[in-house]
Formats: sequence, C-alpha cells, structure tokens
Amino acid sequence: MHEALWPSAVDKLVAPLPYRAELKRSILSHHTPVEEVGRIAREAGVKTLVLSHFVPAEDPALTDKMWLDAARANFAGEVLIGKDLLEI
Repeated sequence: MHEALWPSAVDKLVAPLPYRAELKRSILSHHTPVEEVGRIAREAGVKTLVLSHFVPAEDPALTDKMWLDAARANFAGEVLIGKDLLEI
C-alpha cells in the first residue's frame, strides 16, 4: 500500500491560495509521484500494489484508470485503487 501523487494536478489544487508556491513545494516534497510508486513496488518485489491517499484527492479530472495506468507504467503486478472498506 502506498500513497500516490499526480504532480501536474498540484497547480490546480493550490491555485486559489495566496501561499500556493510554498504549499506546492511542500506537497511535492513529501508525496510520491504515482509512476515512482510503481517503480518502488517493482523494486520491492511485491505482487499487489494498492494506491491510497491520493494527492490531489477527489479531483474529477483524475480517473481511477489514469491512476492505475500511471502506476502500471513501472509495475507489472496487480494494482488496486484503495477505497474505504476495501478488502483484499
């Protein structure tokens, strides 16, 4: 299980805020881009990767398929979208 960041969507997330530059730097510094999450899972030798704690959360422009495809770019195992009450 790993949190996942969609870096190009961060600008939209922080746009309305007066401290957007600082917040963007902070978000990018402590979240992992989804493609990188796939690489980490591959290198760790896991069979199933569960994506969770999506950043940005609840962005309608980012579909589950987009998250899955991005993680699969660097990981050939099973990739799941973590949702409340998910059982594996």
